[in-house]
Parts: sequence; structure tokens; C-alpha cells
Amino acid sequence: MALPIVNSISPTSGPPGGGTLVTITGTGLSGTIAVGFDTTDATNIAVVSDTQVIAVSPAGSSIANVTVVTPGGRSAISPAAQFSFAAPAPAAGAGAPYFIDPALTSTIVGSLVNVLSASTSPDAIQAQNTLMRRLALEGDVIGSRVPPPRNITEIGGYMNMLADLKEGSMREQTLAGILGVASPSEAQSFLGAPTPLAMVALANDRPPGAAQPSIPTNVLVRSDFVPAVQAAVKSLHAQGATLPLTGPAVLTLPKGGPGATVPANVLAYLGRTLTLAPQAALAVPGADPLALIRASGSTDPFAPAANAINPATNPVTPANYDALQATATTVATVPLAAASFVPLGPVLGAAGFYQASPPPQPANSLDTAWATFSNITGLVAGDTLLGDELLLLHQPSAIAASVFASLLNAVWNGTTFV
Repeated sequence: MALPIVNSISPTSGPPGGGTLVTITGTGLSGTIAVGFDTTDATNIAVVSDTQVIAVSPAGSSIANVTVVTPGGRSAISPAAQFSFAAPAPAAGAGAPYFIDPALTSTIVGSLVNVLSASTSPDAIQAQNTLMRRLALEGDVIGSRVPPPRNITEIGGYMNMLADLKEGSMREQTLAGILGVASPSEAQSFLGAPTPLAMVALANDRPPGAAQPSIPTNVLVRSDFVPAVQAAVKSLHAQGATLPLTGPAVLTLPKGGPGATVPANVLAYLGRTLTLAPQAALAVPGADPLALIRASGSTDPFAPAANAINPATNPVTPANYDALQATATTVATVPLAAASFVPLGPVLGAAGFYQASPPPQPANSLDTAWATFSNITGLVAGDTLLGDELLLLHQPSAIAASVFASLLNAVWNGTTFV
């Protein structure tokens, strides 16, 4: 089992006495059995998903490195996962401390986290979200950045600020809270509603060779595509080949705002692409894990293939090929006699992932368009909206802040969203 990876924590500080609810984000976290604040373990933990764990900070001092322990081992220390034990700072300009709910103790927080971690039914998961929302917004788990308003003038100032920021939903909820009536809109939650799909971290093929250190240990695959991709990898392994992939550690939407441009490959942000590790090809075609090949002497486009150089239960019949060998400035064709390759087009096609037709041909080793395969399963031309596809993976708040915010009604035309 691969080591877990911690990418960030929130919040990054809390009181020395402990009791702060800390959200830990990363990959490979589903098997978490402990969360360490340096050498002291968290008093309680709750595994939310493979990418998120919640822990209650222990008592401490100074700054502690937060690590996660799974059956695969302990995550590496990261500068992005350091927790500071510090007394609450005064509110800006007021000299008053953060508002702390005296009724919410670390014991109560620990008890609630135990309830969260033991619940699995749909009703219980809904209760988890409600508890977490109330802990975050109505308790001192996330301390107030300003003291509670003391009079109607201060309340009016907050309401005007929310209006200026166009936070209509939050303004309505604030009014509902003041009046003691039911909120007219969905309550705010730092967790957000669970999305129908998720990006799952799968163990990646990392065959020996010069490219191995730069190939990621895990690769993200959309949850509904995972079984098909795993079947493709299993098929390649049976033939003595591997499928080294690459991609981001976390799938996030590009931020919107002045000067922001829509990326050319929108499908990548919908979890609908697989990218071969380009560093695993074009250097030494006969020995690289991947290659761009065609039948010897043909004029067909070069297409990606996996080099069957490992022991196999279903060995590949050797054949003669032409292959591409490239540098940062040149590309050349080299002959390969009696070589064993598995063309990746049919294998990944069976998993729903296809290349552009004809396959892109690289002009040099930096030209990596040949490495991308896309999955358009379920996209209906003239009907599927970009906004609906984004909501399968991303929270509405993230979409609203992204470069795609103004394109939610773009329609799939068979090639892209317009």
C-alpha cells in the first residue's frame, strides 16, 4: 500500500489546550488509523473520504508537523501541514478576543467526532454533515474573526457588508438566525454537499528506468471510470506491459477573474482524461515503457503502445516496427526488429478512453499531445450542459469562483462545449 500524502490542513492554528477540529486534505487517507501532531496523536479522528480526514488537536505548544498514519505507513512531513499552538489573537482594530463559546469543550467535540466516525448509513451521513456544519458555524471550532454584534448598528453593518459582497444566501441566513426562524435557503457548510462522483487515487505503474523518479506514485481516475481503467491495466500486465500515467495530485478548477482564460482541454477538469507519462517514451524506443510505433515500412500515423518487456502470462507475438525517437528539438524514425508491443488504442478504447483521430504526431520530446486519451461516454451532443458535468465532481462554490462560472449553459457539440 502506498504511503498517504498530506497536502494541506485547515485551520493551521489552535489553542495550546487542544480541541481544535482540523481538516486534513491529501490522498490515500481512507485507511487512516492515526493522525500525529509531531509525536502526539490526535485525540479523535474521523475519515471522511480518501482525500479528507478530520482530527481533534491534542494539547501542545509551538509548531507541530501534522502527519497521517495508514497501514501503508506514515505520510511525509510537509511545510503545508504545520499546526501552530497559539492563544487566540485579538480581533482586528477592536482589541477584543475571538468569541469563544464556553459551552463547547474539547470533550464534547471529541464525543461528536466519535459519533461521526462510527456512522455509515445515508441518514447518519446526513446527520454528520449537520453536526459538522453546526460545529463550524455555531461553535468555536472555527473562531469568529470579529466579536458578536453588540447592537443593531453593528448588525446593520454586517448586513450591509454581505449585501455589498453579493452574498445573498448568507445574508438571508443571517436574518433568519437573528429572527429565530427557518432559513429560506440551503445552510452554509464548509464541507459542502457530497458530489455524485469523486476522483480516486489509484496506484500507478512506475516501471524501472530513467523516467521512474518523475512518474507519480498515484494517479487520479474518476470514480465511475475506475473499474474499466483497472481492467485495462490488468490486461496490459498479463501481456508483460505497463501503463505509467501522469496527472495532478488534486483536481481543482482554474480560478476566474480578470485575465483568466478558459483552458483548451475542458474534459480534463471533468475527470474525463487519462494522460500517459510522456517521460516514459521517445528516449530509447526499444527499452522505454511506452513508445510511438507503426508497422515497419508503413505510412500509418505513429500511435502509442506499451512495451511488453516483463514476464507475461499472455505473451505478445514479436513483430517489426518503426518507432519515434525525439529530443527537445528533433524527432527521428528508428527501426525495431522482433519487438513486442501492445497498442494502447484498443486497450484504452475498451475502457472508454480514445485519442484524437488521427493521433497527434509529436514534433519533439516536449510536444505531449499524443499522450492524452479522453472519455466522452454519456455526453449527448446538443443536450449535455457543462454546468451539469461540473457538478458531478465540484462544489457549487468552487464552480462559481472558477473560469467556467459564465459557461455553465455551454452545450456539448460532440467535440467540445460551446
